[in-house]
Amino acid sequence: MSLYRGGVLGNRLFERLAATGQPVEAGGEASLADTVESIKRHLVDLLNSHPGHSECAPELGLLDFNDATIGVLDLELNIQRAIRQCIERFEPRVQRVEVESLPHGGDPLQLRFQVHATLDLGRDNAQTTIDLLLNDKRYQCLN
Repeated sequence: MSLYRGGVLGNRLFERLAATGQPVEAGGEASLADTVESIKRHLVDLLNSHPGHSECAPELGLLDFNDATIGVLDLELNIQRAIRQCIERFEPRVQRVEVESLPHGGDPLQLRFQVHATLDLGRDNAQTTIDLLLNDKRYQCLN
C-alpha cells in the first residue's frame, strides 16, 4: 500500500526500497512531482486489479464492467463511481476525489476519465488532475 505519515506524502514502500542509494531530499520527503508520479503508478496498478486477486485485501480493485446489458451512459456512471470509491478507499494520499467522463476522442471502444483530487501536504493542500484511459480492459494514465 501507500506511505502516509500524518499528512506527509511520499512514495510507496517498494519505490522507496528501489531508490536506496539515490540521494534523499531534505527531510527525507519525496517532492510533490515524485509523489504525483507515485500516485499515478499506484492508480494504474489499483484500477487494473480485480476483487479477489489480493489475499490481504480481497476487495481491492475494480469489477469487470463487460456487461452488454448496461447502457453506455449507465456504464460510464457506474465506472466513474467505482473509480472514485476505489481511489478513496485504497489511495490514502488523496482526498476529495471527483471523477468525470471525457469525450472518447473518436474511438467509441475507449473510455476516458479525469480524476480531480486533493493531496494532503500537511499544512497545505495541492490539487492534481489525472487523465485515465480505459482501453482494451486496461487503465492507463495519459498525463
